[in-house]
Amino acid sequence: MLKNLQFDVIDELTPGDKFSQLFNKSWPAYKAWYLDEGEAARPSYLECISALNEYMPELVPLYQELLKLLDCDDLQARFLSLYCPPTFYSGCSQLIYKKHEPVIIRNYDFPAFLCEGTILRSHWRDKQVIAMADCVWGVLDGINDAGLGVSINYGGRLVEGKGFGITIVVRYILETCSNVDEAIAVLKRVPVHLDYNIALLDKAGNHATVFIAPDRDICVTQATTSTNHQGPQEPGKPLFLEDSGIRLDALNTLASPRESNLQETISAFLHPPLYRCHENSSGTLYTAVYNPTQGTVSYIWPHYSLNLSFDQLTEQTLDIHYA
Repeated sequence: MLKNLQFDVIDELTPGDKFSQLFNKSWPAYKAWYLDEGEAARPSYLECISALNEYMPELVPLYQELLKLLDCDDLQARFLSLYCPPTFYSGCSQLIYKKHEPVIIRNYDFPAFLCEGTILRSHWRDKQVIAMADCVWGVLDGINDAGLGVSINYGGRLVEGKGFGITIVVRYILETCSNVDEAIAVLKRVPVHLDYNIALLDKAGNHATVFIAPDRDICVTQATTSTNHQGPQEPGKPLFLEDSGIRLDALNTLASPRESNLQETISAFLHPPLYRCHENSSGTLYTAVYNPTQGTVSYIWPHYSLNLSFDQLTEQTLDIHYA
């Protein structure tokens, strides 16, 4: 079991050599994943580009620019659309902290050998974005310079439908939206292939946790916590991850009116039950703290932290060891 992961902080405002190197490094693993169910299980290029044009047209010029930069073949172009990709599941915990200066705090739990480990600052359209990348240009969590922060976790319902991988939708939100209401509007009209819980926070302090699924209408709530299930646990039906309820209880305690400052709250994410140990295949790979008001993000591990902002970001490589 892999107990080390390299995180690369990349600063490239427009797609160029660094993005090309990232794609070429990642493509063999992503190709194996994309073809896991056979090529026929994936949509055609025509289906992919038609879906992008219908649901995320503002992203199409950038998508076509990437295809040209990377000299993509048909399979690579289909992969980069992230339309109807193979399934992928993660176990994560999210808290929209609102007691003092509002921030999103999240733990990302996933097998280390499947995590890309790329933190990318970009300026591809009219907004700068700092994000933890997935599938090269998708986003697991991130923030833009308009002051919108977004984070995702898997909803746990094991229902699959026709739609986009959530990480390209998060990229689209950060590239085109400036506040929570605009992000919600995107989530209402863009289909996603699995169920997810989306934490949203903007610099005005507006927030939402949005529960989405491919088989039902989205549910927009003012909840500040989410783990890996949606709604009350059904009697006799096990959760996708058995500790999802325990982690949600811990988050709700942190969100309660009791006195706890931001640093104490963040510290709780570095310990069980929120911190998932690496004895199993899906441990906590990083804790992220997004501050839309200040335009900052901190990535935190039990023995190290990395603080970035739109004004101060230095390229570097981190080697993280998980006990």
